[in-house]
Amino acid sequence: MKVRHLWCGIVLLCLMGLAVRAEVVVTTEEGNGADTYLTNDSQQGPDTVTSGEERIRAFRQIANSRSKTGFIRFDLNGIDGEPDNAIITFDATLLKGGSKSVDVYGLIDGSADFWNESTITYNTAPCMVPNPPTTLGNYKFVEGTVVSLGTLATPALPDGVVYPVPFSSTTTALPLGDFLKKDTNGFVTFVFIGTDNETEVASKEHATFNPPRLTLPNCYAVKRASNPVPANNIKVLISEYDVLSWTNPEPNLPGGVVTCDVYFGDKEPNALLPHYGLPLLAAGISGNSVPMPALSVYKTYYWVVDTYDTSRDPEYVQGKVWTFNTNNSAPVVNAGPDQYVWLSRTIIDTTSDADTYLRGETPRGSYEFMDIRGGSVDFAGYLRFNLSELTMMGHGTIKDAVLTLTVSGGASRNDKATNGRFALYGLNNVTGNTPQNWNEATLTAANAGQEWDGTVPMTTALNNGWITDLDDNVAGISEVISGTGDVGDTITISGAPLEAFLQSRVEDNGLVTFILANDDNSADRGYGIGTKENANNMNPDYRPKLKLTYVQEGEGRGDAVVTLSGTVTDDGLPAGTYTVKWTQVSGPETIAIDPDDQIETTVTLPVAGWYEFRLEANDTELTGSDTVRVYVGIDPCDAAHQVPGYTPYAADLNDDCFVNLKDMAVMALQWLNCSSLVCP
Repeated sequence: MKVRHLWCGIVLLCLMGLAVRAEVVVTTEEGNGADTYLTNDSQQGPDTVTSGEERIRAFRQIANSRSKTGFIRFDLNGIDGEPDNAIITFDATLLKGGSKSVDVYGLIDGSADFWNESTITYNTAPCMVPNPPTTLGNYKFVEGTVVSLGTLATPALPDGVVYPVPFSSTTTALPLGDFLKKDTNGFVTFVFIGTDNETEVASKEHATFNPPRLTLPNCYAVKRASNPVPANNIKVLISEYDVLSWTNPEPNLPGGVVTCDVYFGDKEPNALLPHYGLPLLAAGISGNSVPMPALSVYKTYYWVVDTYDTSRDPEYVQGKVWTFNTNNSAPVVNAGPDQYVWLSRTIIDTTSDADTYLRGETPRGSYEFMDIRGGSVDFAGYLRFNLSELTMMGHGTIKDAVLTLTVSGGASRNDKATNGRFALYGLNNVTGNTPQNWNEATLTAANAGQEWDGTVPMTTALNNGWITDLDDNVAGISEVISGTGDVGDTITISGAPLEAFLQSRVEDNGLVTFILANDDNSADRGYGIGTKENANNMNPDYRPKLKLTYVQEGEGRGDAVVTLSGTVTDDGLPAGTYTVKWTQVSGPETIAIDPDDQIETTVTLPVAGWYEFRLEANDTELTGSDTVRVYVGIDPCDAAHQVPGYTPYAADLNDDCFVNLKDMAVMALQWLNCSSLVCP
């Protein structure tokens, strides 16, 4: 095996064997070590394979809803000595909250140690109950498969945390010596289960951080046969290898002669029997290979190479058990990397840039309400939005427009706003009308255009095409008043006629004027509608709002179109074929996947947010799966902010993904706020 560190402080020298007692550190990346985690929660189902991730979410247990069980194996082949005072060390890649306890179990020695990191799941792990309870976050061990070893404490989040944060077990809280002494096959497996814990650690796949490591004081490296071919604990095809081969150890002393005995069979090794109870395959081998015996499919094979060194006392060194199998393995699935995309449309969510009401010859543009009244007197509200940004963008289509008004106090009459007392019109851009760039500081009933004659209903203006009817009497208009129309209740208007009117204004100059009136002439009733001036002394939520979606020409509905593309690797068993299927795991909308039985497919995502999709492959016996997450942003900047490690440009002071005059304004404000003592 490979030993990462072997310190030079020698405790004991064996004169003939030259065995060195020192401190040995073994990692999960050495030999046939492995590290992964099992899952049974709302994020990842019990059939999920997590192999290959840079982090082990081994201690991620949150309120019995997000359960991640760590599985870690160390290869101790080639290590002898007394393993008392052994410790396990991790590099934390995520810490949340204070120190937490993690329960640690050891997998009882045997063939269960030969689990495969690339295929193991909650439902296939050698010690877990298959088909776990339906309650998320639950776990259960198969009786007699594990032994409790103690607890491991994770660190609290340090101030100014810079990852990685190394932490280790203690010999009192987690005594490992007795468990390690019972090992017979050279492999030890630890199982970690946290409680209400959010800690993640680096795996052997991490590009820069250290993998899990087992420190063994007073142990030493023994010269044994090594580097088996086939490699230990792999799956092979029965026609793949012609020979068994290995690397013989160097003699302990010059002139020594090394020979080997090889034992091979398909019965589980028994550490209580000589040579683990395996049949002798070849004796007195001076080389490093023997012909491969005939193999059968769906078998697990074990073999041992014992060595004899004439320069060592004793000459005999028992080899470690190596294994390989010809069993069917689940297809290995990779659903591809996470994707970050955005909607191909512009979302406008704005408030009015001018609002007033007409009553006599006095301008009312500074008022915190528009006085809407009918009956003996008629007051009308004028309300404008500036959509010139869309005009400059070029050809496109408005979708999903919603105008929101809020009932306000302060009017000459504060009756309830009802559907019968509310009317909405759009001001057309025709000769004689009030110009679209009207000034709220000067517009009055006396100088308004021909569209307003001081009376309602505005039949003349409608008949002459001076205004567009957008009230609920028009087919396609939805007019909804929340509550009973009291102060604070809202009026929302939506529908195709509203979208068409907005479209006409965007194709003109982008200035959109609405007229609010009370068409109920049967009684002298009225109410107030909040204006943009509400931001000053009242509730800013009372301001008129307009939200719409603008899809530029050639972009369809403006949805994000994403290609899902994965890979599947299969061993060809049992039938030489496999099938695949894509399914949606989560997302703000339910998405149709068509086709769902191809390795590559396309999905249309209409709403911003996180989506997760699973790719499964089935070889008629076993299923492998993997998931991919897709983030849909409302725009490229939103998507960029979700990419791990995103860092804005140094000059992007407002973090909007653009370096422009807005950033200059931020810099100017910071400069103005500077003093001799404090400067942002």
